[in-house]
Amino acid sequence: METKDKIKVLFDLDGDGYITGWQQEFYDGNQWQTPFDTTNAVELSPTDLSTLCLGASKVSADGTITTDADKKAELEAEANKPEPSPEDKIAALQQSNDSLQSALLELSDIVLQGGGSK
Repeated sequence: METKDKIKVLFDLDGDGYITGWQQEFYDGNQWQTPFDTTNAVELSPTDLSTLCLGASKVSADGTITTDADKKAELEAEANKPEPSPEDKIAALQQSNDSLQSALLELSDIVLQGGGSK
């Protein structure tokens, strides 16, 4: 397979400028393909591209990638949070249901006692 030192990459960014995804040119066996508008694309080495951390990395106009260490740690901590057990999920749903049922009964009492309209 043919390789290049730098490939064209187009990044998807969130509102804060963090990289949330990307498209890159590729070699189809005959020639290099760029199936996207390259107007805002930057040229990066595949090694630089492999250092990205989605949601914590930013790219400058010259193609320099920086990673916010605090943001990366926050994302990793969120990803490594233990999943609540099925019992915990059921308890939370029951608590929510009880709260909604209580509010509905309170509203029903107001309406039935004629306090809901004047």
